[in-house]
Amino acid sequence: FVKLLSSFFFSGYLPKAPGTWASGITTVILFFIWPKYWHLQFLITLVVYLIGVEISTRAERYYGHDSRHIVIDEVAGQMTALFMVPRMVIPFVIAFVLFRLFDIVKPPPARAWESLRAGYGVMSDDIAAGFYAAVLTHFLLALLNKWGVSYI
Repeated sequence: FVKLLSSFFFSGYLPKAPGTWASGITTVILFFIWPKYWHLQFLITLVVYLIGVEISTRAERYYGHDSRHIVIDEVAGQMTALFMVPRMVIPFVIAFVLFRLFDIVKPPPARAWESLRAGYGVMSDDIAAGFYAAVLTHFLLALLNKWGVSYI
């Protein structure tokens, strides 16, 4: 069960870029099922984060520290990046690309959060990357709206 969830249904075993695969799969799934109400999005993301902390703590005992097979953190981070993003292709693609960028670069304090104890370190840096991606996505969408550019 830990293997199944920590690898997001074994997407963490894909040979190339398992984190990107997990983020992409999450983005596609959420495009179809993400609730439109912010409080439900927040609650679902919080539950995934808390489950992810426990699951990734246990998974690290099995896989070792910072294993590429553990991708539940990418799921929670991508959910954060998609917080309140309009359910349209262009906004979802922007949030996906920005999340992957921030997850790889890890601007402060995300990099420091990796050193938190056990599953908190695994999960929290991705939540930070997702937060940065969400803020920048909303900023870019607001600019597009202001400039009269349609992203429908």
